[in-house]
Amino acid sequence: MYWNINEPLSYNCLFNFIVGARGVGKTYGAKEWAIKDYIKNGKQFVYVRRYKEEFKKANKFFDDINDKFSDHELGVKFPYCYIDGKPAGSFISLSTAKIEKSTPFPDVNKIIYDEFILDKGYHRYLPDEVTNYLELYSTVARDRDDVVALFLSNALTITNPYFMYFDLSLPYGKSIKAENDILIQIVKDKEYMEKMEQTRFGKIISGTKYGDYAIGNEFFRDNKNFVQKKTAKASYQFCIIYKGEKFGVWFDYSQGLQFVSYDYDLKRPLVYSFSMDDHTPNTFLLANAKNVPYIKSFIENYKLGIVRFESVNIKNVCAEIIKMTM
Repeated sequence: MYWNINEPLSYNCLFNFIVGARGVGKTYGAKEWAIKDYIKNGKQFVYVRRYKEEFKKANKFFDDINDKFSDHELGVKFPYCYIDGKPAGSFISLSTAKIEKSTPFPDVNKIIYDEFILDKGYHRYLPDEVTNYLELYSTVARDRDDVVALFLSNALTITNPYFMYFDLSLPYGKSIKAENDILIQIVKDKEYMEKMEQTRFGKIISGTKYGDYAIGNEFFRDNKNFVQKKTAKASYQFCIIYKGEKFGVWFDYSQGLQFVSYDYDLKRPLVYSFSMDDHTPNTFLLANAKNVPYIKSFIENYKLGIVRFESVNIKNVCAEIIKMTM
């Protein structure tokens, strides 16, 4: 009924993104995997969260799984986990991971990053977050190919720095997609869903957006309203750069619709950036976007509901951009 970690691990991918409903057993399964591997092979793990504050209850890390390993002593003395009195794992916050650059991790063969997707907004992620994670991975793995990375999250939104950075899309018609050493699994367990639907809380949230998310594992912040391919008659207007991503803005005057697409033309002079990180000699840095005619018009069209987006990702990113200009 709960998530079986052996299924994604059987694909032998280096990076594994696991997105599942709340309570389906993602973190529990990862802990069990880490504990068993240490007991059997002496291999250690690193457990990652974004901020150090998220480890305030680290001393309870093994509380939900202690009974399953009653023959062994599981304990925590932050920032380390111990099994039978010996170090088996460590806690690292991504926000401070750079201080670990000179620390060796020769016995670590797994990195578990919990809650890698945040709710509501790019601005809450770390600046250059994916690079920060890759630096941590490089620090742990060095030149070894045996360090498996596990990314765990609830189904909040497909618009997150990791999916954007690696250009990842969801599996179509199946629960797992694996290519180029990266796996994505959307965990939907029918037995778990049926059990949750019969609980008193499950009955209350049945048919609601939150119920679809908490039980059905539908992405909570994503919907396809205003998602539409740009028309053949749409004319190119300008390019937007945000968080390293480039988007072309187009307008179809015959339909009165504006479109935002991954198609853009950098040979055209109008390229607008919204941060210093995206600013280059060939872009306009928008310190006061509302006073720029093209951007002002785009904001007004967005409010009027005549802007269409070629994907949910683009729609979510544009919503973030619009918030910055309000």
